[in-house]
Amino acid sequence: MMINDVSFIVIARNEEFAVHKCLSSIFTMPLKNCEVICVDSASTDDTLEVMKKYAKDNPCMSIFRCRGNVNAAVARNVGLVRAKKKYICFCDGDTAWESNFISQALTLMEAGEAGAVTGCLKEIVYSNSHKIILQTSERISYPKRMAIYHCGGNFMVRKEIADKAGLWEERMVRNEDIDYTLRVSRYGRFIGLPVLMGTHHTKKYDERVWDILWKGLSRAQGALIRKNLDRPKAIAALLMKHRAYTAGYLFYILCIVAIILIFCNVWSPIYIAALPLSFLLMDLLRGVFKRESLLERFVAHYCYIPAIMMGLLFGPGTKKGESYVEIIH
Repeated sequence: MMINDVSFIVIARNEEFAVHKCLSSIFTMPLKNCEVICVDSASTDDTLEVMKKYAKDNPCMSIFRCRGNVNAAVARNVGLVRAKKKYICFCDGDTAWESNFISQALTLMEAGEAGAVTGCLKEIVYSNSHKIILQTSERISYPKRMAIYHCGGNFMVRKEIADKAGLWEERMVRNEDIDYTLRVSRYGRFIGLPVLMGTHHTKKYDERVWDILWKGLSRAQGALIRKNLDRPKAIAALLMKHRAYTAGYLFYILCIVAIILIFCNVWSPIYIAALPLSFLLMDLLRGVFKRESLLERFVAHYCYIPAIMMGLLFGPGTKKGESYVEIIH
């Protein structure tokens, strides 16, 4: 099947190893009337040079470079405002794509059965030198064809629906993909397919849970809930994705119940206070059995919740900075 009328938006930052795999996977597909819009987010390695090499042999490819306030949402917007084709494929630059998924997604959208489609994603984790494979796993999987409310940054969408959803939220430096796909699912049926979409090539993750807390990134979760208060099913799907927060939610609910019981003078304050504390200790004990870091478990389960509540009340808490776009090719 020819892959027709698609705008591929490829974003990358310091991905010289993986962006080659991404672009190679796209240009080996049977493309017809397609465009590939590459956006480099101020890379300090040879990502831009890899893009330029592909642009020499592929006239349907254009390259832009972002400077200033750079994040994934900013980069995707650079491509989105320039996309002209009937369908848009948002591509992380470290993902190699499968043409079979693209074909099936197009078939669904052309038949009017879906407005947006995503699929299963395999992940390969490399050492910093990319010479050693540390782990191979399924990062995202769908057991069957199913309706969903959100996904990550790799998916396809009809342009008319993308236009209704608007631009990506540039104030969000975390969960901006979930925020955008939640908006997409308002305007069209979002389908997850049990088909391999591609392979994510990445280095070992080194982000620590307290770094997320310190930077205030967990406020994004609260901002997502705030934006979707009119969609209980979407919020339920969101909470299921971030199940690590469930223990924290339950703990603070128990704390509120305990405070109410103390004011109502139902039981002894000592017995009432023992309810949430017992829950916390049991949760940490479970972490011991699972051989997890108790500090990381405590931070992820209990310290994120106040920040999430701040996001729920006031939004993501970051300001949109200025960015500059340079046309490279």
